[in-house]
Amino acid sequence: MSRWSAPLEIKVITGLLLGIALVHILLSLVLLSAPGSTGRVLFVPVTALLLGAIVAGGLAVPDRLPRFARFARYIGYAVIAIMALQHAFGMLAGTLWWLRIFFGLAAAGYIYAGVLLSSRPVLRHVGSAKA
Repeated sequence: MSRWSAPLEIKVITGLLLGIALVHILLSLVLLSAPGSTGRVLFVPVTALLLGAIVAGGLAVPDRLPRFARFARYIGYAVIAIMALQHAFGMLAGTLWWLRIFFGLAAAGYIYAGVLLSSRPVLRHVGSAKA
């Protein structure tokens, strides 16, 4: 069994991108049980999960696809910025206190992932920085 040999920053980014989206899907499933709710509640979290999986996959395998790894980092900036803004606006517009707390923590998590995305170990891992 081989271990994933990536810097800790890559693992944290991957965990944040996928983990926040999965928790958002679970909370949306809870909201789906409310009267008058439709399946459209799942659109944003599923989109966030798909885009996060693309970015995480691109960052995970820079040896096989070096150009895609660098491109995935730029896609990651866009995905993180959009999702952080979406969660920040959700925090401001939310009516349920537990949903506002989740949106605030999710926005902070996306911002932290964006900071880690521009760290030196990530740049070395995708081949954008010199030793």
